[in-house]
Amino acid sequence: MVAAEKEVKAVLPRAFTGQRKEAKKFLREVLLYITLNPKTFTNNRTKKLFLLSYMMDRPGEFWKNEKIDVLLAYNSDAKKVAWSKFIEDFKTSFEPLDTALEAQMKLRDLKMKERADKYTYQFTYLANQTEYNDAAQIEAFKRGLPKSLMLKIMTRPEGKLDTIKEWMSAAI
Repeated sequence: MVAAEKEVKAVLPRAFTGQRKEAKKFLREVLLYITLNPKTFTNNRTKKLFLLSYMMDRPGEFWKNEKIDVLLAYNSDAKKVAWSKFIEDFKTSFEPLDTALEAQMKLRDLKMKERADKYTYQFTYLANQTEYNDAAQIEAFKRGLPKSLMLKIMTRPEGKLDTIKEWMSAAI
């Protein structure tokens, strides 16, 4: 006898209110849940309705209502829209227009408040989204360090550090 495959007990996505800064996180949570439960989401219509069911209030409500009306009416146009196209439409409507610029702005505000490894992790995550070269990353990294740590790293007897990886290693 073959046991039926059960749904994976993953955390459901948080409700999305249409705020651009939350769009990427929301979409990641939805895609993770859908990927972990392929038996539940056997067609694009179900996937779309699942995503839409977690959109609440504000700007997202208008986009959601338009899509739901088409999907619930079993409109033939709804079937023509592929899941990947639907996701692209969501991204265009809700994700920040310039992700590199947004990451650069967040990087400018990032400061080491606790442990160096936590700061390094946060810095790496944001720096990977920017279009900064090594020199620009080093300047941004130094700006977020406490002055005492930055001076300690700069006056090391080993000499000047040339790469962002060297700076991160020295900070930890």
